Amino acid sequence: MKWQGDEYEVIVLGSGLAGLVAGTFLSQKNHKVLLLKENKYQPSHSRDGYHFLPFSSFSEKRLKFSLLREFSRSLDLSLFTDNREGKGKTEKIPGKPEEDVPFQVILPKARIDLFSKVSRFEKEWKREFPKEVDRIVKFYNEINQVQHLLEKMMTEGGSGWVLPLRPRPLIGRWFSYDPLPKDRMSKMLSPFSKEFREFTQLQLISRTGLYSDQFPIPAAAQVLFNNDFDEGGSKVDVEKLREKIFRTFFQSGGKMEEIEGVEKAEKKWRKGFVLSLEGEQRVFRSKFLILNSPLHRFPSLLGKRRKRLSKWGEKIQPRYALVPVFLGVREKVVPVGMKDLLVSIFDLGKPYERGNVLFIALSARGDETEAPEGKRALTVESLMDFGEWDENSLAEHQKEVMRHLNHLFPFLEKNTEFTDWTWVTEQFRRWSYPHFLYQTIPDFGWGEGVVPTRISKDFYFTGRESFPYLGLEGEVFSGLMAGQQILKKYS
Repeated sequence: MKWQGDEYEVIVLGSGLAGLVAGTFLSQKNHKVLLLKENKYQPSHSRDGYHFLPFSSFSEKRLKFSLLREFSRSLDLSLFTDNREGKGKTEKIPGKPEEDVPFQVILPKARIDLFSKVSRFEKEWKREFPKEVDRIVKFYNEINQVQHLLEKMMTEGGSGWVLPLRPRPLIGRWFSYDPLPKDRMSKMLSPFSKEFREFTQLQLISRTGLYSDQFPIPAAAQVLFNNDFDEGGSKVDVEKLREKIFRTFFQSGGKMEEIEGVEKAEKKWRKGFVLSLEGEQRVFRSKFLILNSPLHRFPSLLGKRRKRLSKWGEKIQPRYALVPVFLGVREKVVPVGMKDLLVSIFDLGKPYERGNVLFIALSARGDETEAPEGKRALTVESLMDFGEWDENSLAEHQKEVMRHLNHLFPFLEKNTEFTDWTWVTEQFRRWSYPHFLYQTIPDFGWGEGVVPTRISKDFYFTGRESFPYLGLEGEVFSGLMAGQQILKKYS
């Protein structure tokens, strides 16, 4: 029978940043790429002059310079401007903040600014943890040494961008010496007070997408002491960055279709994949398929081959759903000294869910693209146990979140324009919804990633589950890896 569907070399299922990066990279190399976007999913929310952008970690709010450079180099994007004043040619990052505090950690009896300057940061934890100063100094020295070792290993390996170590050849694993520590952070932190352990754990969770007390020490060192995150991290909006990459994707010949969903993806041997759409007669065919959506949303995508997805889904699962609430507030409600990004825990003796831990992002003061004059957009992410999502539990959850917020922001009720929960109730069940904290099996191979970029022949995965401990950087890295691996098939 004559083929009636649309044919492409590569189909990307999902419009997340990693899949968009992979699709743009390949379309720039003159390959025919189709991106399938869920038509009912909205990644942002606007109301009454306010604009809100939900997030999965603070890595989406403080973009690393190295990440922007990699975008610029790999996708030929103009994310940097040349400053020709003075001698030579230097890079100037738009939106570079004046202060050097990426975010604050708020404990029940402490508020700690994470200054990028070591001397100022030392004053913070010496003030808040005076009885543990000697142990903390030793802890940071040991972690810092691991990070320096990682940077050296990556430099010797020919990569200036500090990313996960590439898997060594099998024979290399047997005979080569690995100088990195094998212990987990839980063991390293066991001598410390509950307050300091929580302070460190909240930093790891805030910067990544992984809920775990079993962080490998090298992975934790990369998160805690990758100074590029802290020293002048750019406030370039992820949404604007995504729009810029979308334009590049279209300009290089990429196509996009909005769909309800994919009912089935069948592998037709040499003919590649055939995708049947929900509620439509149309089908699409491609040689390569890239899945860019949470893995647990597609347990039966490949029919008989679904065991391949299930195998990896068992190694990493969503522990919490990040539940955003949006508030329009007046500027005077923000306490003096509070930063634009903060993570807060209300009770050290309780679990993280039900409003006990909040991740908070305030729009920049005076930025009228996000809030009207004299007001600020307040985005609050709380944690809900992944298996508890229903209307009754959400109502109770809302009460606890607001109790925590009223504790942080005195007179909040009198200075709030509105409190909006509608976005999450409408968007949570969409297959594109990306905001989860994951947990992994204890012995996951951090150097190779949790879920491989290549799942099986011609089938690739670029979700957050590939490198969850790297946050946005890991997501972008998986997209570039998928694009490069597919490109090699044509060379």
